[in-house]
Amino acid sequence: MSFAGISLRFSLGQLVFFVAATMLAAAFVLPMLYTVLSSVKPLEEITKLPLQWFPESLASLQVGNFTEPMARFKFARYLANSLFVGAAVTTSSLIFCTMAGYSLSKFAYFGRDSFFILVLITLMIPLEVTFIPMLIIVRDLGMNNTYWGLIVPLMITPFGVFWMRQFIMTIPDDYAEAARIDGLNEFQIFWRIIFPMCKPALGALAIFTFMSNWNSLIWPLIVATSQDLWTIPVGLVAFEGEFFKPLNFIFAMAVVAVIPTVVLFAFLRRRLLSGIAMAGIKG
Repeated sequence: MSFAGISLRFSLGQLVFFVAATMLAAAFVLPMLYTVLSSVKPLEEITKLPLQWFPESLASLQVGNFTEPMARFKFARYLANSLFVGAAVTTSSLIFCTMAGYSLSKFAYFGRDSFFILVLITLMIPLEVTFIPMLIIVRDLGMNNTYWGLIVPLMITPFGVFWMRQFIMTIPDDYAEAARIDGLNEFQIFWRIIFPMCKPALGALAIFTFMSNWNSLIWPLIVATSQDLWTIPVGLVAFEGEFFKPLNFIFAMAVVAVIPTVVLFAFLRRRLLSGIAMAGIKG
């Protein structure tokens, strides 16, 4: 009797968990599905009531929802800007954050622990709070309304330093010591030994950094006053005017904006999982 009760409770628990997980997944997936379906519908079908999920027919599919904004409204330029800035910020962040993490984890010098505590403190400060000081510095350096202004302030992040420091601490010191015995200098040890061994953490950090930069709106909005420097999020926000609401174009460009992050995650998902599993197991 008792075993049956345990089995029944276990089965009911599984059922409740499955229903809750399904509802949560639907809450995330259904809006995305509606966006994808609406990206190929004409405007009149999108605004029709009651809500219509699927296009009325294959003949009504609008490929022009993707091509017209690219040609007429500079979305090709916005996409290129986002790709360039995202790639530059991600690449520089991987290199510099790994260097900083290597220094904080494998070298003993005065103030190292205090500096790391300072890095941890800055993790608690919202990035938006730092935008005004950053903007003043960028303006004084003459980098306002340039690609440099979009890239340089974000080339290294406190989270990236913390992430790489925690991972590099799991690498035994014997590798660096053996390399020193073989005559390698510190930069060669970092570039040839440490950096390649950080691939799991680097893959995870690449996803975090690229997605954060790709979805960034406020910083590109206040730095890039020229439309030629706008990124995809800025272009999408500026696309909808008071009397101009091209929902079909907005849905299509939203789908285009998601594609690079999905592709990056598909390529680096294994490194993301292994990096999350391995980082942080030493304090």
